[in-house]
Amino acid sequence: MPIYEYFCPACNGQFQKLVRGFSDPPGLACPRCGNTEVRRAISRFATLKSEDDRIESLADPSNFMGLDESDPRSIARWAKRLGKELGEDAGEDWDEMVDQMLEEELSGKQDDEEGSSSAKPDNLGWA
Repeated sequence: MPIYEYFCPACNGQFQKLVRGFSDPPGLACPRCGNTEVRRAISRFATLKSEDDRIESLADPSNFMGLDESDPRSIARWAKRLGKELGEDAGEDWDEMVDQMLEEELSGKQDDEEGSSSAKPDNLGWA
């Protein structure tokens, strides 16, 4: 049984309905305003990719369009897209880590593991 999304042009509301078969159920109405002139909306969907497909898509040159290697914000946006593509492999805290690195880069303070900032940090492509 599919779940369809519907749009109500009267109140601009959207709602979902579990439907038997492929035709709209009788008496379908907007739960917000009661309008019966609702339309089926186009739903978002996801596709599963194999690991090989994900790796191949990462090598696509279009992923690097608009990337400015001298701009930390541009690198952070790219890194977040990379994290989304990697999914679980990147780890749950990927975006948080990228934000922290960006903040450190923009503030100019990059500490090494001992907590002192006297050692020169490794160049990870951020600057």
